[in-house]
Amino acid sequence: MQAFKNILIPTDFSQAAWNAVQLGAKMAIAGETEVTLLHVFPSSAKFDSRKGELDIQDLNFIDDLKSKMDFFCNDLRKQHKVSFKSIILGGAVEEEICQYLKDNVFDLVIIGINSNGMDNAPGSHTTGIIANSTAPVLVVPNEIVNQKTLVA
Repeated sequence: MQAFKNILIPTDFSQAAWNAVQLGAKMAIAGETEVTLLHVFPSSAKFDSRKGELDIQDLNFIDDLKSKMDFFCNDLRKQHKVSFKSIILGGAVEEEICQYLKDNVFDLVIIGINSNGMDNAPGSHTTGIIANSTAPVLVVPNEIVNQKTLVA
């Protein structure tokens, strides 16, 4: 089986997203796979950097988040010996993720179900990403009873 070269993992920092990150790290091969963690700010004019409406407080918050994400990726890189990078975008979550998929080449998308952590039913963002993805999507449940349990 050929290794995945590029894996995208959208994250909202939920338990489901963490499960997706852990799975992606296990599926990646050192020296062959790059894992991209993508966080999108919720839809709001003040977080849409393309409109140029960010004030200094928002910019400081974004810079702080970028630093934390970079630190997190560095820690994952050391722990798993796999290339991790972080991307932070602003705008409508589903729309930004789907556009990022169209603008870049990925072999696999791994996404946590989330559904606010209540159950394993895919939320609207997950459903929309599956419907519009340019790459196969692997969906990881909120609560993994057995590490071999995956929802696709």
